[in-house]
Amino acid sequence: MRLIQSISGSGWLVLLVAWSIMSHCGSAYAQTAPTPAVRQELLKVRQRIWESYFRSDQTQLQQSIGGDFLTINPNEEHWQNRYEFLAGAEAFARHNGKLVRLTFPRTEIQDFGDVAVLYSLVQITMETDGKQESLDCRSTEVFQKRQGRWVNTGAHVDSGQ
Repeated sequence: MRLIQSISGSGWLVLLVAWSIMSHCGSAYAQTAPTPAVRQELLKVRQRIWESYFRSDQTQLQQSIGGDFLTINPNEEHWQNRYEFLAGAEAFARHNGKLVRLTFPRTEIQDFGDVAVLYSLVQITMETDGKQESLDCRSTEVFQKRQGRWVNTGAHVDSGQ
């Protein structure tokens, strides 16, 4: 109480301005649940990227992932940049790769305004050179809103083990 009583008129103004700035800065970075429309948009973009990768749709991938894209894949020490990720899609197609099944049984989204993080369980069945392989994995993906659309800037996929 003494502290409050000892603050002069100009001191109150300084405290008020400081509180206003801190509360504004804090809310700019506060995580919130996405609106249903934002959630739907993010899920649609994420689905399109995964399907485009397995179809090696280079045009769609180039529009959907950032130039600064970085990904970490299961059981690989090397982290891929955008160029390497696009080359991986081409290599999958060259080996007659096909996506048989892709599901996301669970996805949680943290929305930070122009940045969103998607945490997902992923089930994939793919066929390469006539052999099917199924994977259950986890994915963490970062999206940033750039020029009015969501762009994937990074991903980390692991085996969940």
